[in-house]
Amino acid sequence: MPARRTLTRRIVRRRIVSRGELPGSDGGVYNPGAVRGDEGIVLLARREIDYRFTSVVHPERIVVDPRSFEIVSHRTLARRGYPEDSRVEDFRLIRHDGLVLAVHTLVRPGGRIRPMISVVGERRLEPWDALELPFETERVEKNWVLFEHQGTLCCLYRLDPLTILARERGRWRTVVRRDNGWSADFRGMLSNSANLVPFRDGYLGFWHSIVDGRYVQGAMTLTPELAIGAATGVLLDGRDAAPGHKPGVLYVSALVADGGRVLAFYGEGDAHCGVAVLDAGELAAELDRSPFAERAPITVRLEPASMGELYRAMVRLDRMTTRGTPRPLWVDVPDRSLHEAVRRFGVRGLALRSLDGRERDYDVESLGATRGSPAARRARRS
Repeated sequence: MPARRTLTRRIVRRRIVSRGELPGSDGGVYNPGAVRGDEGIVLLARREIDYRFTSVVHPERIVVDPRSFEIVSHRTLARRGYPEDSRVEDFRLIRHDGLVLAVHTLVRPGGRIRPMISVVGERRLEPWDALELPFETERVEKNWVLFEHQGTLCCLYRLDPLTILARERGRWRTVVRRDNGWSADFRGMLSNSANLVPFRDGYLGFWHSIVDGRYVQGAMTLTPELAIGAATGVLLDGRDAAPGHKPGVLYVSALVADGGRVLAFYGEGDAHCGVAVLDAGELAAELDRSPFAERAPITVRLEPASMGELYRAMVRLDRMTTRGTPRPLWVDVPDRSLHEAVRRFGVRGLALRSLDGRERDYDVESLGATRGSPAARRARRS
């Protein structure tokens, strides 16, 4: 995991609203989206009455003063046009084409979770785009974020491989898909946090991961050419989160560039809303000290004859990730029934890839193979 940086000491954090302060928020009011408005800074947070007794989430529009962060006004938005059995939550706001849009998750019965885009009014929330991407996605998808590039609405789907799509004539088209090896720094997932905002000559975003059960967050940039320009170490750490429903959760869900400040709005403990105030110049200097460098992968082919062979191979791969500079592991496992088992080992930087046509180019092939196994015989022949 990237190291904590000295900038952390100069970040000022403020609580905006605590669980129970607003009517019907005993379950929490947290994970706000944010944009600047004529009234102040407009937040859209998820408000819950009490999720021990009901799964209903209410979209709460909250206006705060940009200097004091005191609440100026708040109201619950009416939902229109969503399935009755669905839940909408975790709103990330952006201005585009004269509208305030929110990319958020839509939760359906049976555990299907995926993002969509809605238009945010002063009194209601309505569907705007289903975010149908031109490739297969998982049953549970979260943390897709938006930004506007040269007037076009774009979706940053994933950080590694860096995957960016553009919305053209109502359809989404992949414009960037590039492996970069960033995930090798993490034993767990690497995800987007907030919609990107213009910053210097490119775009500023936040990344997050989960380390030892707590959320950690840092900053990253995209260049005008839509490549990762910089990525800092940890700037906000869930170990500093106040008590709530979930210990260790400090989740940045919105960024607002406000003159010489960058405001990072977050949910805390799945219960409260807060903001971290960063000096824009100091953050820029930290990003300058943290240029991003892509890493070439180590390619591995695994064809274990037994679970014992698989276990030994995964242990050796895990040891490989602790030596020297972390590099991504692209692991080709032809037997798809083993994919879930491979994932569960949690090897840092490991990604399952089909590397057909590269059989003679694997860096590692016979990990975990015992004498007489198919992998061992193939290794001896080569």
